[in-house]
Amino acid sequence: MEFWFPVEEAAEGAARVLVPTLGRGEGEPLDHARSRAAVFYNPLMRLNRDTAVLAVSVLGGRLGRPVDVCEPMCGVGVRGVRLALEARVSKVLMGDLNPSGVQISEENARRNGVGDRVTTRFMDANMMLNLHGSPMNRFDYVDIDPFGSPSEFLDSAVRATRDGGVLALTATDMAPLCGVNPAACLRKYGGRPLRTTYTHEVALRLLIGAAVRAAAIHEMGVKPLFGYYADHYVRVYLSLTHSAKPADAAIAEMGHIIHCPRCLHREAVKGPYLKASRTCSACGGPMVVGGPMWLGDLADEGFTGEILAKAVEVGGWEPRLIQLIETIKGEVGYPPTYYHLDEFSKRAGTSSLNIAEVQRKLSATGYKVARTHFDPRGIRTDAAAADLTNVIKG
Repeated sequence: MEFWFPVEEAAEGAARVLVPTLGRGEGEPLDHARSRAAVFYNPLMRLNRDTAVLAVSVLGGRLGRPVDVCEPMCGVGVRGVRLALEARVSKVLMGDLNPSGVQISEENARRNGVGDRVTTRFMDANMMLNLHGSPMNRFDYVDIDPFGSPSEFLDSAVRATRDGGVLALTATDMAPLCGVNPAACLRKYGGRPLRTTYTHEVALRLLIGAAVRAAAIHEMGVKPLFGYYADHYVRVYLSLTHSAKPADAAIAEMGHIIHCPRCLHREAVKGPYLKASRTCSACGGPMVVGGPMWLGDLADEGFTGEILAKAVEVGGWEPRLIQLIETIKGEVGYPPTYYHLDEFSKRAGTSSLNIAEVQRKLSATGYKVARTHFDPRGIRTDAAAADLTNVIKG
């Protein structure tokens, strides 16, 4: 027997979305009951769905018309129904290979009064996307949020996204992306990870790099509009331009990060082939190499500013959302990678310093500096690792 429970999911003023679970045991927390449901629903991904609502809302404003949406792996349909409720959407096509998921998604759409704009099909994700790969059948917004890697859907997803449209990607397979299983990362994303304190940033850059290559095959350029790491996943919204020149420009932003485990010096080297020395220029130690991966900005300042303004205007989001967007906006324009202060303090033989004090000292020395959303003890700066070490030593 299944019961329907309200999910405090939609933003302020919008209808609730219902999620079916198996019979809830006496005294059992609601989240535990949801986890036993026959159809997958993850309440911890609310932040992910909130950013999708904001991104589609801003995209609709930029296009000046309602947005056509495709979510080929919809689960219980929470994201698609929310987009129909909260964003400027003309239609949402959802799909799933779980018959129960299709049935529940249709019921969610009906209960929330958006059944006329939300359609759910029992269909494989790649098949659904391939059916919409021709120019007149594409979508303004495609959302790929699988359990694991999105790599097997990249080719069909880029072909199903219109010129000027947005492709959203989520990767939850953090073990390969963070270097626990580098062979799997190379197979799925075409690059080698780095096991460093900034490994989650590398994971996001590897994901974007895989999308850049998939799009370039079809002479499409990719530009990250808003990318981030949270909880157990990396997520990015990519603008696609159908032209060889933007594709070449995106490829030009690819390259490698070389890292010195001895002194923590690192360099970002653009280009398809690594021509830099594998010996650290700061201490002479051996360096490890990650990539190829995306080395450009992880977000667009204008787009990030628009979703921030929309988030503040509407309200009712996941509590971390606004601070996340504000921090990411401040990271635009900085070189790849960030510094973890505790790691540098340990190397310098000093106690961990107050992050605001380190920022003040770097700024006083003439360096740019900002916080990073990847780590509460991390900072971005154009200072070299040796310069930061000297600041910490005082």
